[in-house]
Amino acid sequence: MPKKAKAKGGDDAAGGSGASTAAAPAEPEGATGDEEAEEAEEAEQSGRAKREGADVSRVTDFVEQKELDSSKATQALAAIAAEDAQSAADAQAEALREKELAAVAIDTADVDMIVEQMELDRDRAERTLREHKGDVVAALNALVTAA
Repeated sequence: MPKKAKAKGGDDAAGGSGASTAAAPAEPEGATGDEEAEEAEEAEQSGRAKREGADVSRVTDFVEQKELDSSKATQALAAIAAEDAQSAADAQAEALREKELAAVAIDTADVDMIVEQMELDRDRAERTLREHKGDVVAALNALVTAA
C-alpha cells in the first residue's frame, strides 16, 4: 500500500494527503527520497506495533491458559479428596465386615468337609462358611451356584 501512495504523490500533486505531497513537485528529487524513508519508517513502526500486539496477545493467552490449568488442578484435587474419603469409608466398612465375620463360630469339621467336597482352599471354604453364619448347607449351595 505505501508504494501506491508514493506513486500518486509523485505523479499528481492534488491526489495525496497533506502538505508534503503538495510541496513535492516544488522540491528536487531528494524530497521523494525523504518521503520514501518516512513511508519505510512508518511501515516499520506499523510492523513493530503489530508484532508487539501479537506478543501481548501471546502473553495474555498464556496467562489465561495457566488460569484454566489452575482450575482444572483444583477440580482434580477435589475429586481425589472425595475419592480418598470414599475409599476410607469403604475400608472402614470392610474392616467392620471382617470383624463381624471373625466373630462367627464355625466348626473345623465343616470347613474340612467343604475343602474336600468342593476342592477349594481352606481360606475360601472358611470365609464362605463364615459368610453364611456357619450353615454348611447354605455355604455349599452358594459355592455350587457360584461355580
